[in-house]
Amino acid sequence: MNKSFKISNKEYSFYVKYFNLIENEELLHSANIRIENYINFNSVKYSDFFLNSCILHYFDIFFLDFLSKFFFRRSIIRLKLNMILAIQEAEYNNFNHMIDSSNLKVIILDLFKFSLILLTFPIWLFYKFLIFKLNLLSKNA
Repeated sequence: MNKSFKISNKEYSFYVKYFNLIENEELLHSANIRIENYINFNSVKYSDFFLNSCILHYFDIFFLDFLSKFFFRRSIIRLKLNMILAIQEAEYNNFNHMIDSSNLKVIILDLFKFSLILLTFPIWLFYKFLIFKLNLLSKNA
C-alpha cells in the first residue's frame, strides 16, 4: 500500500474529533485495509496526492470535507471521510455517542462553521496548492 494514503494516528484523531466519535484502533486498522484494497484496484489521481497532502492540522478537515463533498467526490479524501464515518457509526458505542451529543448548540455552531468555510475555502485552497507546488519543486531541485 502506498504509505502516503494510509490513515495515520494523527489524521485519525482529526477525523474522530471532527465527527465527534470515540477512537478505536481496530476500526482504524480496518479502514486502512479497505483503503489498501481500494488503491490496489483503482487508479490514484494527482488531485488525490494534493488533497491528501493538505491534512496537516485539525481545521484542514473542515475544508477537505467541504471540497470533497462538492468538487472532489471521487477522491481518496472523500473515501476516507465516508469510510471513517460509516465504520464508526456501525460500532454501537460511537453511534450512541453521536446521538447523545447532538443538540441545538451544536447545530448552530455547525452552521457557523459551514458559513465560515464557504467564505474562506478559496483562500485556503490557494494556500495549500501553493505549498504543495513549492514542496514538489523543492523535491525535484
